[in-house]
Amino acid sequence: MNEEKKLKSVERESFLELMQDGFTEILAGMIFLVFPAFFLEPGFLFIFVIFYIIFMPQVVEAIRRKYTYPRIGYVKLREGTPPKLTLEIPVAVLIIFVTIIAVLYIASMGVIDRLFIMKWMPAVFGFIMWGPSLYLKDKTGQNRYYLPGALMSLTGVVISLADFLPAELGTSIFMNGWGLAFTILGLVRFLLFIRKYPVAGSPEDGRSEQ
Repeated sequence: MNEEKKLKSVERESFLELMQDGFTEILAGMIFLVFPAFFLEPGFLFIFVIFYIIFMPQVVEAIRRKYTYPRIGYVKLREGTPPKLTLEIPVAVLIIFVTIIAVLYIASMGVIDRLFIMKWMPAVFGFIMWGPSLYLKDKTGQNRYYLPGALMSLTGVVISLADFLPAELGTSIFMNGWGLAFTILGLVRFLLFIRKYPVAGSPEDGRSEQ
């Protein structure tokens, strides 16, 4: 049991180290920034999903091999060991499942149209983002990762309930606002990361002179 806890702690520390490069936030920002384009050109959604699923992991891995791993190394633990189920993961799945069921139920009532979808899109996405928040909480053990889910749910509901905002404008504010926030946060974290962890032997690495 102690060995299991120690291994879990090492995994969380390694994941937190990797999270410092800011790419998680940058990728989240990209999703939110391009999402409004799906309504203008639905075919763009298919192209983006294909690119994001097939090519994006390879692109991120290539970038991390160049900028991240040379600075903090690469650790892969417990190859082939099934992950231990914790409370956060089933709760995240339940939240996403209930949200989707609620949307489908409303759609079946015949009261949903494009304007309705646009109006409540911020609230729906806000609650869905509890999924990634709970996942990151489980992977890192840090309660601070509850904050994005809470803030995005709150702002999503507020924007959706704001009758003075046109539906499309409200969705655009939510998506672009959070997209910019995540992207800027990710870029700041990346710049701090490369300053904190210079590549060994580089001019910035004062230790190379010792």
